[in-house]
Amino acid sequence: MHLDCLMAHLIFRCPATSLNVQHWRPEIPLAKAGDETAETYEAVTCPACTKLHFLNRKTGKLLGQDGD
Repeated sequence: MHLDCLMAHLIFRCPATSLNVQHWRPEIPLAKAGDETAETYEAVTCPACTKLHFLNRKTGKLLGQDGD
């Protein structure tokens, strides 16, 4: 069986439960500096709390999450 798309594996910390959550999504090329997609967020239903979270498509961080 051949998969036509690559999948990106992201891990984020659910702000409601403080659990690390795995999320798989189709691979999206990284945005370049100044690219309007650099601040594009993707809505994800969290399996830990069943709420909707917004992940930055470039960094994989949640909306409102401080940079490390």
